[in-house]
Order: sequence, then structure tokens, then C-alpha cells
Amino acid sequence: MCKTANDVAIKSWSEIARKEQIMPKDNDRWLWLILAGRGFGKTRTGSETVMDAANSGIYKHIGLIGKTLNETRDVMVEGTSGLLSTTIAQKLTNSIENNTTDPFISNFKYYKSLNKIKWQNGAIAYLLSGDNYEKLRGYQFDFVWIDEFAKYKNPREFWKQILFTLRLGNNPKAIITTTPKPIKILKELSESNFTHLTRGSTFDNKDNLSPKFIETMIQIYKGTRLGKQELEGEITLEKENTLWKRHNIRYKWIDERNLSRVVIGIDPAVTSGENSDETGIIIAGTGYDELIYIIEDLSGKFKPPEWAKIACRAVYDFRASCIVAETNNGGDLVREMIRSIDPNIPFKATHAIKGKVARAEPISMLYESNRVFHIKEFTELENQMCDLSYDEKLDYSPDRVDALVWAVSTLKERESYNISTIDL
Repeated sequence: MCKTANDVAIKSWSEIARKEQIMPKDNDRWLWLILAGRGFGKTRTGSETVMDAANSGIYKHIGLIGKTLNETRDVMVEGTSGLLSTTIAQKLTNSIENNTTDPFISNFKYYKSLNKIKWQNGAIAYLLSGDNYEKLRGYQFDFVWIDEFAKYKNPREFWKQILFTLRLGNNPKAIITTTPKPIKILKELSESNFTHLTRGSTFDNKDNLSPKFIETMIQIYKGTRLGKQELEGEITLEKENTLWKRHNIRYKWIDERNLSRVVIGIDPAVTSGENSDETGIIIAGTGYDELIYIIEDLSGKFKPPEWAKIACRAVYDFRASCIVAETNNGGDLVREMIRSIDPNIPFKATHAIKGKVARAEPISMLYESNRVFHIKEFTELENQMCDLSYDEKLDYSPDRVDALVWAVSTLKERESYNISTIDL
């Protein structure tokens, strides 16, 4: 005897979800922002909400956006909590396997090679990358799900683009599911009058998590700053006794034609493996207004030939007068790599007389006195700046900050900055 749909032992999402995992019915607040710790159930919440939206027949043009396209596919669609694992997807699969028909399920198909999902009712979801936000131009949606927004390379620029895409239907909606990080745009969104904010912690979902995992997290992170962020879902914008404070990082646009001098600071990684440090590459310039502007951050994990090519290309792109790097740690390598690519590019070697904090402190003072501005939000650089403490040792190398210090110091070139510079 064939089983019926009622015999399929899969409950609906509304039956198993916690109340904070159900999308709020608030038409005035079109953004649902879920700030929660790891393991809260953010991905499952996003998946189930998107599936319900597509099957409702109301939303036809859906954007699924992770940091990278791979993360969108691997986590948001194919992951253990992704769209293919939602209660509706499981119920549909079981119904087909048991030769039953459930009239409340609309069929859908995942076209992996096309980065699309199509529903029988005409709804389409497009898989996209948040880091490649320029590719959002031309898309238009009535519903978007944005996962791990705080990890994006340029979250503010991404958000500007996504707002232009939400232009279909009578009531477009957006969901952001993310573990918070100390970035200004996230705090601004959490306080906006168009946002319905849901906060949660890892421990809200402890019944569905490994007891060993919970025990370990409590032992290691409970009460710590990282624990507040990663487990309890708090936006911890300030850290005590740091060289830079968030409110001292200010933004101001400048036209390239109004820059009198541009330099490129490099802090090279001496290795290029998976666990290697980043190579810091910061472009800074002095304006005719005598202010200093941070105009680009090209840092990342690169092999020496890769970062050398990036730096050399930047010299011409930004019309830089020189590349500057520290001779104490990799400066000779930088010089030789630059010369091997383009011997005509001027190189300036710096020699650090004091430690990172001592040589960074006068640069932070320039920020306090409104002498340095960023032309846009540089999330990873600014996080490093606000992590650099007088009395706490970092567990990573702040390569972006080091490159910033070399660039700004070269533009100012004062002895009080505890460096000496040598033209080579």
C-alpha cells in the first residue's frame, strides 16, 4: 500500500522553528537583520524563509548572496542547512520516493551550472557573490537573502548596490543573516528604522548542537570579546586601550587630480602558504589641502611575484611617486622583486627603530587630529587598526596596518615617527 503525504514523518518549518526564526510580519520594516552567534540556526532560517517566499507565489525574483559564489553554493544551497535541505525540499523528496502527492509543495529545480534555482510557479533565484558587488548591476529583485554580510570585502559598497536591485513588487524584502563583526555599516543597519532586528546566541540552539561543542565554547570563549561576537552575536565596536578608535576613522572623498603626491606602502609576507600572513599593500596620498588620504587597500595572501605585480601596476594606476617597504623584514625582497618587474619604479627603504606600537602611535595621533581620512570604508584594514593595542599582543600580524604606517610616514617623513628612510 502506498504511503500518503501524511505518513511522511517530516514536520513543517513553522512546527519546528523557534519563534525568533519566523520572519516577522512587519511591512514597514523591509529588512530582517539576524545578528546571532555561530550555531544559532541563521542559515537554516534563511533557507526556510526563502523557500516559503518562493512557494508563496508572491516573490518571483530572488537573490541568494554569500561572500563568494562558492560559499553561496556550498552553504546557502547545498549545505546541511541550505535550500536543498529545507523541510519543503525534504518533504518533496520523500513524497516522490513514496509515490505520494502533496498539493502544498511547489516543485523546484537547481541548475548548478547556471547558478539558478527555478520553481514550478515561475519563481527564480540567482546565486551571486557579495564580494563581486559590481556584477549586481542589471539584476532586479523582490526578495534577497544575504548571508554572512560582515565577512564581505566591501560591505558598504555592496549594500549601495543591493539597494538599487530591490525594485520589484509591492513589498520587496531583504534578509541578512550574519555573525556580527565590528563594522560601521552593520551597526547603522541594526539601528535603522526600516530594520527588524533579531539577536541571538549560540546557546539558543543548544538542543541541536553537540554538547561537547557547547562545553568547549564555554570553556574557551565565554566572557571574552571574541565570545561576545562569535557566540552571543554582539557588535563589539570598541576595544579598550587601542591606538585607534572607530570614531577617529573619518571618511572624505578626494579627486585624484587634487593629490599632490601618492606612495604605496608594502609589508610583505615572507611565506605564501595557506597559513601565511597577508602582504599589506596600502596606497596613500597627500592632497593640496595638506591632508593625507588612504585611497586603496590591495592587501591579501599572495606569492611574491603576485604582490610585486599588483604593487607595480598600482604605481601607474595611482600615479605613485614610489613604493616604500621596511628593510628589517623583507625590504630587500621587495626591492629585488620590484626591480625584476620594472627597474624604473622608485623604491624607498625604511628601517624600523622601534616596535609596531611605537611607530604606529604618531600615525594614530594624525587620525585624532583630523589629518588622515579614508576615501571609503576599508573593513579589514580598519579592524586591524582598532585591534592594535598598547598592552595586548595580537595573535596575527597586522600587515595592513604596517603598510599603512610606512605609507603615511613616508608622506610626512618626520624623525619623531621612529623610522629612517633611504632612497634606493
